[in-house]
Amino acid sequence: MVMETFICFPGLRALCAQCHVNIGGVQKLFPPPFEEADLDEIYRDERQRSGNRPWLMVNMISTIDGVTEIDGVSGPLGSAGDKDVFGVIRTLPDIILVGSKTAIAEGYNPPSTSVSTKARRLTGGAWPVARIAVVSARLDFSLTLPMFTRQAQRPLVLTTSNADPDKLERVSQCADLVQCGEDTVDLGEALIQMGDLGATTVLSEGGPTLNGLLLEAELVDEVFISLAPLMGGGIATGIAKAVESPGVQELNLRHILTEDEYLFLRYTRT
Repeated sequence: MVMETFICFPGLRALCAQCHVNIGGVQKLFPPPFEEADLDEIYRDERQRSGNRPWLMVNMISTIDGVTEIDGVSGPLGSAGDKDVFGVIRTLPDIILVGSKTAIAEGYNPPSTSVSTKARRLTGGAWPVARIAVVSARLDFSLTLPMFTRQAQRPLVLTTSNADPDKLERVSQCADLVQCGEDTVDLGEALIQMGDLGATTVLSEGGPTLNGLLLEAELVDEVFISLAPLMGGGIATGIAKAVESPGVQELNLRHILTEDEYLFLRYTRT
């Protein structure tokens, strides 16, 4: 049996024929006109603090049916265009937020310190070099992970006030601790403390459990989704796995880009 999936976006019917034109590079479908995308320009925006906390963005890749990883990592889902978009999005935040499980599986490295990356970040108003912030209540990770090995780029570790004292002491040797919440990490308070450090923008790279907690707390201001032209390959969790169902939040569609049958979507809260 053949299955077809149709995804419709208002106002884009006139562009459907152009979507099948074989054009190199990432193309902008929406808003019109259809043209080659200047990624640095199209993702650059005025992102203000949201009340007493930084503006929070979420960036994820997903298959059509909601699979976000294959064998624990997202890389097999991507494309050349996805890597380009991912690289540009990473120039936007002051702090990159990630769950410990995702950081371990993906082997997170310290963010780029290249001259070109620093220039792109400064142009957009971000810190010259981003900081990694790892969320972990139990601190069950190895300090030999790449992100902990560069003393000049100490990551943040967001944990609880009830965390094991011995583990806290061990982690403090190679990371800066932010303790918020007693038994679980209070992500709202963590964002406020990151704002106190001077951050105005934070990017969550997941995984789905962390994103679900952020949605439950109504902390998400902007969402980037890379939609891969794939189905299957893993368990479909979607980009956010909430424990409690959050209220419906309406979003504004800001742009749709495409490359090699991938779609790159950007939404902001209304």
